[in-house]
Amino acid sequence: MVRMTHAESAPPPNADRWERVDFSPAGMTAPERTEDTAEALAWMVYAAGAQQGQSYLYWVQLKAIGEYLDIALAEVAEAVSDGQDQRTLFDPYTVTIAEIGALFAVPQRRASQLLAQAESASQRLSKTAELLRKGSISPEIFTTVVDRTDIVVDRELIDAIDDDLSEGLSGAGHISAKNAEKIADRVVAQHDADAVRRRREKARRRKNVTYRDYAEGMAGISISGDAEEIRLAYEANEDLARAVCPNDPRTLGQRRSAAALAGLRRLPFTCGCPDKSTCTAQLDDAAISERQARIVVHAICQKSTLEGLDEEPAHLDGHGPIDADHVRDLARRPDAIVRDLNLDDLTATADDPGDRQNPATHQGPAAHQEPATDHAPAADPAPDQQQKSEASETDGDSSPHGRAKPACEHPRPDNFTDPSNEHPREDAHPDQANQEDQEDQESHPRETVELDAQSNNRHAESGHRHPAKKRLTRTALPSDPYRPTAALDALIRGLFPTCTVPGCPRPSYRCELDHVEEFNQICPASGGPTCICNISPKCKFHHLLKTHLGARRPEDGWVDDQWWNEDGELWTGVTLSFGITVETRAANQWLFPQLAGLCCSHQGPAPPANPGPAPPDHPQAGGRSAGGGLQATTEYKHAWRRAQRARLAADRRRIDREGGPPPF
Repeated sequence: MVRMTHAESAPPPNADRWERVDFSPAGMTAPERTEDTAEALAWMVYAAGAQQGQSYLYWVQLKAIGEYLDIALAEVAEAVSDGQDQRTLFDPYTVTIAEIGALFAVPQRRASQLLAQAESASQRLSKTAELLRKGSISPEIFTTVVDRTDIVVDRELIDAIDDDLSEGLSGAGHISAKNAEKIADRVVAQHDADAVRRRREKARRRKNVTYRDYAEGMAGISISGDAEEIRLAYEANEDLARAVCPNDPRTLGQRRSAAALAGLRRLPFTCGCPDKSTCTAQLDDAAISERQARIVVHAICQKSTLEGLDEEPAHLDGHGPIDADHVRDLARRPDAIVRDLNLDDLTATADDPGDRQNPATHQGPAAHQEPATDHAPAADPAPDQQQKSEASETDGDSSPHGRAKPACEHPRPDNFTDPSNEHPREDAHPDQANQEDQEDQESHPRETVELDAQSNNRHAESGHRHPAKKRLTRTALPSDPYRPTAALDALIRGLFPTCTVPGCPRPSYRCELDHVEEFNQICPASGGPTCICNISPKCKFHHLLKTHLGARRPEDGWVDDQWWNEDGELWTGVTLSFGITVETRAANQWLFPQLAGLCCSHQGPAPPANPGPAPPDHPQAGGRSAGGGLQATTEYKHAWRRAQRARLAADRRRIDREGGPPPF
């Protein structure tokens, strides 16, 4: 209970007053009871409006705290100018923090954070705070970026950081607080490398192993260290926990704990199955060493950074931006492997005959008639889902036995593999799939550093600037148009550091590469291309969600999308089942400025498409006849998604013509 003791003060707001507030001027109107789908959409729009309202109210709270502090400081300044004795025990900052803590019932640390954010909103990061006022960023994002920029003290640098940070956040699309942290770290590293260097050295001095008691007789150990070393150690422990046989009754979490404790105590880690005579676990030293030698951590930077010509930050897979010194330290390690990624390996001039020889990478958007597959090659399966995905079988994409083959209206490449004779190899690792592309394996724009758990391999990807527009054409393997080249694989995982579904933190090197518009195994020229404009990383969970959600009724599922904008930036979007679309720019676009000089053959607007009449629901089992069942359902789903993507593209063009998205 909060109450005022001064009679002239207005009573504090309470829940009853907030219930009577009319939010309709802010576009928030509680939905009426209507048809279920429309009402569900309306409630989610209402919830999104409430989230933006929280951002505005948080800005109001910070503004009020800042005004209070200004008045307190002004009173002290006035007293000093009047010659009054200032022998007080507490300064205005200390008193304000104490009063904030008491008023909001928060610890002193949180009260201090609120005061720091209030000062940043009015002085240090005023342009970024304006995004908070507009509801463009959340309170969590503002809290994060204030914390990550507090190491900068130079006034001119702070102003420049505020400019770039507000621009970066407003142009990033729909992002999480973690992604906002990476943007802030990158901007600070670009403007004040010395401050980042000092912060890193300070952090390294705090390396430690700590112990903590929990309830119910449990306890925990926390280890802090260099990001790349911790990542390698985690992956090595993960591999050990997964090496048991299927009869081990322990959960994955229990096995992780047992493997880590065994390693720390130099004890053998064993399978927990009850019958050792049938155990298939591979836990001998040779098997463990062989598997852990394949564990790799990637770092990406410009070649000029690696050579010491500039201080541009780099990106460490699974972690985020790191400073130039850090990536150079990685590259100097004796176990590092440095590879160049040359974008020329993916491009050709407009009259390159190679453009006409590979129909899989040159199809037009109008050719969409055949059943297509939802799956691109699976790379580094997500650790909590080892089982092979059944998505393509459910969609009728991978094993088309017993169904009629539609005629392909476009020529197939001579070396195309008929899916009737060979499974599309969804579970193949990209390294295996790309062994044919040895030139791409040797050249990775940026430099990558791959870290191996035993030999700690690192690879650094470096790029070359392209003064003129070039078209991306050599993006699929000539022998298998379904598979991206090694260069495209590295580029996609560098551009998208995590799963492309907003809020998912799964690192891209532990995701599957997905054809956004489904690839057509029977007629590649009629499906989605294997190109940067149509390949994105998705974690196992979100990949399965895209494939199976709405299998019977596409309207109940998600529609993902991917496109270039006029500035050469790659964007992804997800339209959720209730109709709201969230859009996000490729988080590491800043790492690849060369992409602004590139285009691809698929950037033209797709024509409107009518998916045709919906087929009857397929039965629970079977239903693979040529005229209906699972095949017809899958074809309709893909056609419906294509129509939705065409509609979304038309909406984006209309918004661009009208001067940008609405101001909320």
